[in-house]
Amino acid sequence: MKNMHIILGGILVIALLCSIGTVAALDDNATGALGTGEISDDIAPYNGSIGADSPLHGLKLAMEDLDETFTFNDTQRVEKRLDHAQLRIAEVRRELDLNHTTSAERALEQYRQKLNLTEGSLTPFGSNAMGLLHAQEMITRHQTVLANLVLLYPNNTGLARAYSNSLLLEQKFGEKTEMRFARFIEKNNKTVFKAVKLEIRKQDRIRDDNTTAMKVSEQDRDKIREKIKDQKDVILVNVTINPQTGNRNDTPSIIKNPQEDKGSSKDKGKNGHD
Repeated sequence: MKNMHIILGGILVIALLCSIGTVAALDDNATGALGTGEISDDIAPYNGSIGADSPLHGLKLAMEDLDETFTFNDTQRVEKRLDHAQLRIAEVRRELDLNHTTSAERALEQYRQKLNLTEGSLTPFGSNAMGLLHAQEMITRHQTVLANLVLLYPNNTGLARAYSNSLLLEQKFGEKTEMRFARFIEKNNKTVFKAVKLEIRKQDRIRDDNTTAMKVSEQDRDKIREKIKDQKDVILVNVTINPQTGNRNDTPSIIKNPQEDKGSSKDKGKNGHD
């Protein structure tokens, strides 16, 4: 019985630690809502007590999943998943600093899984889902940090894969919000993310029109080829170049029927006889 109380107490402590970490992450992300102001483009290495190399890390992940499951607001659930994904990046940074490659790879795999869950969470949202803008900004921030880590660790395939996955997820967000976030560096070296409207439907319509025009032009070219083939036996273009002037003369000459040539020769013979 005493052991059961100890286990339950440990679970409650871990749940409390996870809740504090989630709230801290939410407060940190709230400073850059809608990407209209100064935003830190860095994610500090994790400095908590339960890192990716901790034997309690699996239980910590389970508590995070439980927190997401009991979040019934779709937008808040997406943001929580990205908060937890950001926590994985922080853990990756710590493990890489400590040269713990195995636990770093494990945290990167957990980051990938969290992005996959986030992508699945976008299904209920329709087009022009402005409520997802903050979450989209969060994944844009992930991209910046992961890009810097890829430069620091160019041989780490897990980092390159995580960066690629973040780009794909940001594209999925853009399809829902019809917005994208542009990153600007101001004169005082402050990083600012600004939302830019995407004209997705207009671009798709232009692309469709261009495709139709290409098909029509191909049909026209086929017709022209057929006409040239039909006239090939009738009209011959002789090209002569005057060696003195270098001028090019194109003179069309008609190839006559041999029977007509024979008939004309006979007529000339008759005229000469007469």
